[in-house]
Amino acid sequence: MTCLALEFSSQRRSAAVARDGVLLGEAWVMGGTATSAPGLITEALGRSGVRPVEIGRLVVGIGPGSYTGIRRAIATLQGWHLALGTPLAVVGSMELLARMAHERLGRGCEVATDAQRGEWACAEMEGGQLRTTLRLRAVEALRADVAAGRCVVTPDDGLAGAVVMYPTAALAAVLGHGLEERRPEELAPVYLRETAFVKAPLPRPIPGS
Repeated sequence: MTCLALEFSSQRRSAAVARDGVLLGEAWVMGGTATSAPGLITEALGRSGVRPVEIGRLVVGIGPGSYTGIRRAIATLQGWHLALGTPLAVVGSMELLARMAHERLGRGCEVATDAQRGEWACAEMEGGQLRTTLRLRAVEALRADVAAGRCVVTPDDGLAGAVVMYPTAALAAVLGHGLEERRPEELAPVYLRETAFVKAPLPRPIPGS
């Protein structure tokens, strides 16, 4: 099976193509908040020598991470699905980071990403797998862990002493053939905070209008 993946959860945004677990081609940019997803896809397809009609599965990293970036990647692949009917699958960006951290470091650590508001989304990694559920932690607690010698892996700046790694579309594409298919309407970014908002009051009639 040939898979096309997008990973836009961090400042390293990428597209990649793999066939039966073997990477064929990848394209990426750093700091691309306005990255053109179709442009990266075109570049990745060109490097892999694969035509769009040959793609048998689409894979998207769903975070947590850059909410806007993840939504852009999701919308792009939903559009592809609408046009060609290609099946969709998702993978957690922290799951990708955990596998990469294990391969490069060979030991357990904590994976974390900036969730804004002074909090980071964190989980314990062992053997390339997340061993705890993602939870929010204050940045001060993470800094104390790093200062005490604990290994923390993150794709974000702002945590001096942590190991910086970025979840990649390359790994997402390699894993894609083994992922469960999802309906397009089920695709959504991982967001750890409850959505809380107050509806605006009904408009007040204006006399004489």
